[in-house]
Amino acid sequence: MANALKTFKKRTLSLATSRLFCPLELLGRPLSNTEQWSLTVQRAIALVKAMGLTLDAIQDLTDEWWAAQLDPIFTVDPAICTVVWIQLNLVAGTLAMYSQNRPDLRPLITKILNFDAFGHFCLTELDHGLDARNLETTATQLAGGGFDLHTPHHGAAKFMPPTAPSGLPSIAIVFARLIVGGNNHGIRCFLVELSDEEMAYPGVTVRMIHGRAGCKPVKHSITSFNHVKLPASALLGEPEDSSLQARDDFSRLIWRVAVGTLAFVGPVISALKVSCHIAGKYSQRRTVAGSSSEAVNNAKRHFKSSPRVPIISFSTQYSPILGAIANAFVLEAFYWRSARFFSVSSNPYEQRHAVATIMKILSQRLVQNDLLSLSERCGVQGLFAHNQIASLVNEVRGVGIAEGDAFVLSLRLVSELLTRKYLLPAPDDPKNILYVHEEGLFNETREVIRAIGHHRSDAFNQLILPRCEKIALSVGNRMAYEAALDAGLSPQITNFYLASAVQADEGWFAEKMKYSREDQFVDHAKAVREALPCLDKWLKKLDVEDYAWAPIVDRDRWMAFFHNLEIAPSHQLVKRETELKARL
Repeated sequence: MANALKTFKKRTLSLATSRLFCPLELLGRPLSNTEQWSLTVQRAIALVKAMGLTLDAIQDLTDEWWAAQLDPIFTVDPAICTVVWIQLNLVAGTLAMYSQNRPDLRPLITKILNFDAFGHFCLTELDHGLDARNLETTATQLAGGGFDLHTPHHGAAKFMPPTAPSGLPSIAIVFARLIVGGNNHGIRCFLVELSDEEMAYPGVTVRMIHGRAGCKPVKHSITSFNHVKLPASALLGEPEDSSLQARDDFSRLIWRVAVGTLAFVGPVISALKVSCHIAGKYSQRRTVAGSSSEAVNNAKRHFKSSPRVPIISFSTQYSPILGAIANAFVLEAFYWRSARFFSVSSNPYEQRHAVATIMKILSQRLVQNDLLSLSERCGVQGLFAHNQIASLVNEVRGVGIAEGDAFVLSLRLVSELLTRKYLLPAPDDPKNILYVHEEGLFNETREVIRAIGHHRSDAFNQLILPRCEKIALSVGNRMAYEAALDAGLSPQITNFYLASAVQADEGWFAEKMKYSREDQFVDHAKAVREALPCLDKWLKKLDVEDYAWAPIVDRDRWMAFFHNLEIAPSHQLVKRETELKARL
């Protein structure tokens, strides 16, 4: 799997280091949101062409497809992640589901894959996010053929896709209720032309939302339709009534959203890797006045040329950095194991979706916590966008909501597992301490459910739902640890991860397994101590140096950044200029 990623990165590395992908923070002048969005579109088009993903790779979920998600190039401009994966995963992937019986779709698919047109995926509405199966947009079959697409009220407007005209023709897959003869035939997909290069078509209204706080700008929009006439060919699939199997049919329609739940984990892992590299290198470079501690004295002997010592000498600095790196390696192993399981079509849909959901929940929580910690360990430098980490914190938060809010997904997942609606894949080792923890939480919660009775009661809301995320994380920690062992990661990595996972619920282990908090602390300290000699090797193994452009990474880069900073008006500068002119 690592080879698949290396092979794929070769396609895009020259692009990542090109002038087109020069970080906005280093351009020397601020860009407006409009200019930034225009640049993002140019980058997205160039990246899609460089990636060269085929429809087969997208449809069959090959290793090449999963490797593409892990490409660190997305950390340079995370906005392109949104654009590219709507284009390839949601639009091309959904069209591929119908292409076998609709050869007329193939020219459009080619345009989407070549990025000759913008593709959009209009599923959720202002009033219907995770409950999108209750959406209210309608497509009424007309007596003379075709359909009338309509937004009945503002709450039914499509929310978030960047549908505003952006220099290319735009076409959208719009989800709407098919109405035939006054009867609701369930939710269907419709192809809708939204705009030409510059303006929306009649009947289509696009209201632009100007950016998420602290993130690269994306033209997120609210899109509504006023009795837009569609040809009969706009309907994807058959018009038969599907109300009897509405749930299964809707899950099939939005299959590529489930794919995205797992796919979006890739950029999150890359964000963690890049941040680890920045924090690690900065901590080795940044020095402070020495003291008499053993760690600092050891550092003095190692850095003989300076009376000052690097801040990496302190356990409070190297411990969180080593922990974050270990998490990155373990999450990547879990990602590949999940991808392999998810890609086998014979595996039950519920299990595939559950594994993807668990992967997303775990990565979201671990990476968010690690990024905040890494940013703090860089001190005030960690607050600036030009040093990357702070910006990636906000971007990762956005990914946590895309393709299903991680927290809300955990509520649904654990509720279904508690009622044994389906089972997860069996553990590799039922005696694994993390599996014992997982089963313990499930059993405790089922006891509470038996005591309160109905799962739709206020008691369930108050006593069960707040436990769901912790249960989901316990499953994720166990699965991730198993994946790390299966991938053959070093004991320094797996032991560190295990010790950290135990400390995440230290009270339970102390109470239920008589594993005292002090023993947990000592074992974690041992794992840190054994990992410390691996720091340089681990930083190199992250393999993201070409994507970590933060000035604080090395002295030469910092000095170049320093001398390029804008200088405020100064009487001294004016005096020098006057003297120079006088000499001339």
